[in-house]
Amino acid sequence: MRISCMILALTMMSGCSVLSKQPIEQKIEVTPPQIVEVAVDDDICLFTSEPENFDYNCDMAYWLEVWLEADATPWIERKAQLTALGQSKKDKIHAYLLSLSSDTPYQDRLRAQLSIDDLMPEFTDAAALVIDVVVSNPNKQLMELESALSVLSKENTLRGQELQKLYAELKAQQKKLEELLQIEATLMDKNRNN
Repeated sequence: MRISCMILALTMMSGCSVLSKQPIEQKIEVTPPQIVEVAVDDDICLFTSEPENFDYNCDMAYWLEVWLEADATPWIERKAQLTALGQSKKDKIHAYLLSLSSDTPYQDRLRAQLSIDDLMPEFTDAAALVIDVVVSNPNKQLMELESALSVLSKENTLRGQELQKLYAELKAQQKKLEELLQIEATLMDKNRNN
């Protein structure tokens, strides 16, 4: 018995040593992240050639001011401002900035995001990058979170309704069981008396 255990142990050890001597080759190709190089000057213009009746094309401070004022304004007032705006490029950008606050309803924020996404190809590379990184990506992430929260809320409501139905069924079954136990007790009392 000892000899067979010894042979088995030596066989296992020699197998392990063979495995450890063979180099494990894995080729992992790591692609470096793509870096978008955009020359960011002091003046970032939204459009290369300024559209007609478009003031403040190269004045990011103006648009930042619009955004900050919009954030400090209640939704009801911003909603009234949105209805007064037209479909010009300036109005679309203004509407987008008015819709970025967290108290803006999801549908209005989505509508503004889709509108600015349509304008993105027309922006200069620098403006598109700034808008995408500073404004659009956080806005899209917030909308995704709100959407997920909405789905979870609906799911929780459905689960709650199902639990209420199951609880009602449980109560009904419990009542039937109590009635059956009462009938059984009555029958047992009658049998004892007879």
